[in-house]
Amino acid sequence: MMCPVRYVTMIRSKNHCFDYRKALVGAALKIGVKPAARQFGTTTKTVRKWRDRYQAEGPAGLHDRSRRPHTCPHQTSAADQAAVLAQRRRTPGFGAARLKMEFELPPSVGAISRILRQHGLTRKPKKKYQTKRDLREVKKKYAPFTRFKMDVKYLTDIPHYWPYLLRGFPKYQYTLVEVRVGAVFLAYSDTYGVAESEAVVRRFLSHLARQGVDLAGVLIQTDAGTEFDGTVVRPKGHGFTHTIEQVFGATHRVVPGCPNAQAEAESLHSRIEPEFFDIQHFTGPLDFWHQIATWQNWYNLTRKNTSRGKRAPAATVRELDPRRDLAIFLLPPVHVDILLDDPGGDYLPAHPAHFSPEA
Repeated sequence: MMCPVRYVTMIRSKNHCFDYRKALVGAALKIGVKPAARQFGTTTKTVRKWRDRYQAEGPAGLHDRSRRPHTCPHQTSAADQAAVLAQRRRTPGFGAARLKMEFELPPSVGAISRILRQHGLTRKPKKKYQTKRDLREVKKKYAPFTRFKMDVKYLTDIPHYWPYLLRGFPKYQYTLVEVRVGAVFLAYSDTYGVAESEAVVRRFLSHLARQGVDLAGVLIQTDAGTEFDGTVVRPKGHGFTHTIEQVFGATHRVVPGCPNAQAEAESLHSRIEPEFFDIQHFTGPLDFWHQIATWQNWYNLTRKNTSRGKRAPAATVRELDPRRDLAIFLLPPVHVDILLDDPGGDYLPAHPAHFSPEA
């Protein structure tokens, strides 16, 4: 049996069901119920249903009707809905299960979820770009040179740098990143541990003090590594945290176990590898110190940071604190061994004697 509705009519239609029913009713009114039922391949009961609806309501009667039940004995009462909405507004961070658990609301978890959806009180998960944008807004409220992230980068997994490791070049990079303006301060070592970390932070905080920074407002954040006293119990008067808090009067905080807690340091590590270690060649140890000092100065004074309005750290400091001496950026990278050998002297790059004779 051929379809009584033309193909071109069906593909042009925005509502196939409506057009099909309209054609069915038209045939029923023209040739009768039974012939229309045979022509459209349906029952006479169906034809009469759509014909009667059309005669009673006009074209509107050919649309689908709601299948919602007329009564719902277990429907949530208006009072219970009001209680759910009021509690949600008081605790907007609580989901349906938490609202049910903490406040013993009468509706089920599913009913609470439905009520929240109907009233637009659900919260969509933030996109990654939204989280970054919100974090940038929080960081803008910090004063410059008050918050720092400190971490250790292993240099042993960089293929281009591997031949230099065999010649005695440093294996580990100590990184200090300023959160507000994005400045970076580097140090290097052949080993890493509490002694090395303490020497690096002692030198860094001494530098800030000489530049007039109030160390009482300085916070240094690290992970829970043993090199930062993370899992070690030490006697009073010793250790990384003691140096920061008791000797210099600053604050040390161990980050929580969330993946973006050390984002600034990890981001710096992901940039220094392709921008420096993957492309530079070193004629010897002194050339390494010259080049890494140049890179750090370029990063702090000239390199534009896209996440901070395409401005270099120095440009941001000029805007926020015009009286700040830009010499605060000029703490050169250093080999930690020289700090351990002579912590009271001038902080200079390591002497070539710290490297193997083949260097």
